[in-house]
Amino acid sequence: MGMHKRNLGLAGSLIPRLEPRQVDQRAENRLEGLVQRALITFRGEQHSVFVLNISSRGTMLETDIVPRIGEAVVVQFDNCTSIHAFVRWVRGGRVGLNFGHEIVLG
Repeated sequence: MGMHKRNLGLAGSLIPRLEPRQVDQRAENRLEGLVQRALITFRGEQHSVFVLNISSRGTMLETDIVPRIGEAVVVQFDNCTSIHAFVRWVRGGRVGLNFGHEIVLG
């Protein structure tokens, strides 16, 4: 019996929480105001987006694009090299990205 190729891409919808988080599970603080904007490459097109916060491992963006969870993007901050990232969550015009490697914030 042959294997059939199926589209197993994750959608951007979330499973709602039954109660709010009791503990902040972040490994480090997010910095606000350090970076204002970024250029992301998403599905072959570039988009200018607002940066709401950033850490050495990821960022939260405000944008009208709606990627799928797990989808890859490339992020370019001013005066920095491009960073490969993947989508961790999507909610209400905001997108959370994890960087492919830890970056140094200065």
